[in-house]
Amino acid sequence: MKLTQFYRNGAAILGLVTKKGIVDVPNEAKRRRLPAPATAMEAINGGPEAFRLLEDLQEGAACYTDAPAAPVVTGMDKVLCIGLNYRQHAIECGLPIPEHPVVFNKFPSTLAACGEEITLPKDYQAYDYEAELVAVIGKRARNVKAEEALSCVFGYTCGNDLSTRDLQLARGGQWVLSKSLDGFGPVGPCLVTADRLDPSALEISSTVNGEVRQHSNTSDLIFPLPQLIADLSRHFTLLPGDLIFTGTPAGVMHGYPADQKRWLKGGDRVEVTIEGIGTLWNTFCQEE
Repeated sequence: MKLTQFYRNGAAILGLVTKKGIVDVPNEAKRRRLPAPATAMEAINGGPEAFRLLEDLQEGAACYTDAPAAPVVTGMDKVLCIGLNYRQHAIECGLPIPEHPVVFNKFPSTLAACGEEITLPKDYQAYDYEAELVAVIGKRARNVKAEEALSCVFGYTCGNDLSTRDLQLARGGQWVLSKSLDGFGPVGPCLVTADRLDPSALEISSTVNGEVRQHSNTSDLIFPLPQLIADLSRHFTLLPGDLIFTGTPAGVMHGYPADQKRWLKGGDRVEVTIEGIGTLWNTFCQEE
């Protein structure tokens, strides 16, 4: 099943992605006099019963929407990120392979929707893209064993861990600050439930204005998702809806030679494509 969210009166509302279009879940549930979650977070917290209700709503749906897209999940507690988690990316950056996951975070205010235009503040210049598989936690997880970790995942989506490299490097390694500007965590275009996807060997790529910049496979992850969940949950509790950006492959502009760097600018379009999920795309404008 593929979930998404769209905006209605400024609020994020749950939708179902089908071949006929996006089902407006609350209106479809009202039409059929059935209970149903109204947001992605309600669907996550609703467990198997909510899952079954949503599957039922897909059949014979009549209420569809073309409202603007919202981030596929909102209202979470944490947005966690893993740095240097693809072997070839660590190599291109001239850094040793980490012995343990490198963890930092974004904030919910960084989230943006598929198709949303993202503003590049005028204070900086070195704006970079990072295609990432994003896992969405489905239940409370603490001290989870790696072999049980995937049972804690509700689903997967595409993410772009946008980064401001001149800010990141100018202040001695400001990862959180440089990656947490408003809109610098777009996710989408849908949330694929975990029963439909194996995260261990997915093709992942990014393009800028149609030019392929990254092309890899999640099998190149240094720390696979089960290991990440086990490590994170050993240090703090993961909650339903929490996002885990699992790292980016080689090909980001930060790894290019100095005379070949082409940072993102106003008018650019970045696409992140992951096998089994689809394509997240965003355009950019320069702050005046």
